[in-house]
Amino acid sequence: MEHSKRMYTAYGLRLASEIELPELLTAIDDGSEPDAWITYADLSSYVANWEPDRRNWADEEQVLIYVPGVAYYRVVFNLIEVMPLKDVDPRQSRLYIVGACCSVLLVRRGIVPMHAGGVVIDGKAYAILGDCGAGKSTLGAAFMEAGYKLLSDDIVAVAMNEKTNELTAYPGYPQQKLWRQSLEYFQREASDYRSILQDYDKYAVPITDLFHKEPIPLAGIFELEKADVPQVRIHPLTPLQRVQLFRYHSFLDRVLKEMKLEQWLFTFGTKVALAIPFYQLKRPSTGYTAPELVSEILHTVREREMISL
Repeated sequence: MEHSKRMYTAYGLRLASEIELPELLTAIDDGSEPDAWITYADLSSYVANWEPDRRNWADEEQVLIYVPGVAYYRVVFNLIEVMPLKDVDPRQSRLYIVGACCSVLLVRRGIVPMHAGGVVIDGKAYAILGDCGAGKSTLGAAFMEAGYKLLSDDIVAVAMNEKTNELTAYPGYPQQKLWRQSLEYFQREASDYRSILQDYDKYAVPITDLFHKEPIPLAGIFELEKADVPQVRIHPLTPLQRVQLFRYHSFLDRVLKEMKLEQWLFTFGTKVALAIPFYQLKRPSTGYTAPELVSEILHTVREREMISL
């Protein structure tokens, strides 16, 4: 099979793709074998036998993903195959390539993709978990406004050294997704950016100098949550709460069930829970509190560092 030599990198993976992926960092084609290929393919034989209302299917070799109205995807070993549906917005089909499909590749390598943003503080990575709408991307943008680097906007890939249990976080790609309201707070014009989807009020914001491009130790996790509280509050989580949180925010929930990797994820999450601190960070459900959140996280991180010295 002929493949394009367009090379990209994300989550520590070198990807050769015949599909243009402008969100990702381009990589030099040095002639070495890429970690994975990405290509268009005719998946009609799978579609013909697809069960109604089923989104995922997996066995030991392959994972099939169906996104209604968007595309069918097949991930087999180091190959991602894509069959977009008719007239689909290419931006939408790409979201699942760089999200779910790359996450399958990571899991196959023993790396957990977390649904999280990642920031770099004093040479270490900190993951910011939270449900959609919690404010992860806005908080990441606030860190960059304060001069800190972003590791990832929505997926933090976490690897573990099996001998030492030390954790490493891999960079995603240099782009944020921000709502118009957040852009306005940072005094940016929405007209300067492309929406991530047609008729959608969330925009793709490129990151340049403040994107961290190398793997880095993961030193802590913060869960961001909107709540009925008058001001920002933070408290540490127990080991059991940490395990539950890690499991809840893994990126491939239903797919991992299909792949029969739930026990692997539980074991991985238990080790992470014992290796680094987790905190719950509550913010008022109304108002803009990103600067206060940045200050609270910085204070917590540096206070813990002082105690451990």
